[in-house]
Amino acid sequence: MSPTRPRLLVLIALVTGVLGWVIATIADSILGRYLPVPWSAALAMWMLCAALLIWTLLARPRLLRRPGAEPLPPLTAARTAALALAASRVGVGVAGFYLGVALVFVADLPVPAAQTGAWASGATALAGAAIVAVALWLESLCRIGGGDDDEDAVDIRRLPGGAAGGAERTSLTQKRSVPPGRG
Repeated sequence: MSPTRPRLLVLIALVTGVLGWVIATIADSILGRYLPVPWSAALAMWMLCAALLIWTLLARPRLLRRPGAEPLPPLTAARTAALALAASRVGVGVAGFYLGVALVFVADLPVPAAQTGAWASGATALAGAAIVAVALWLESLCRIGGGDDDEDAVDIRRLPGGAAGGAERTSLTQKRSVPPGRG
């Protein structure tokens, strides 16, 4: 897995922001009412952020291999890294979408329904941004040092069947001999 690139997060935020703005505008103009934004969306996102933060705080000493902390099993560490990648993308998507929706509400801010929608959209977008922050922190904790002085780094070329391989490895590009009459 490659680390999250800020350019990708900005692109996701822009695309989902435009999508949120378009959907809210269509709901406002065609249906004649505001897009409903429930407070439960903000609550759910804040709960997800809290769960991710708790996992990050619990896994941090184990990922950093602090004294007295048992290291995470490799599969759990890999799943934690995948969780961090997914959470950053989902969080920025939610933040972008609800910011786009909030832009539609801001235009009609004197209307009470628009005020409620703007506050709910803003709280949900803020929760999405908080998820991105926690996910990027968790992702940074999951990075493996690959320097020469890192004694825990594994050189896959030295493992049996690794990149250097052994006599037992065969190349997929080698042609197998075909018996006469079958080719």
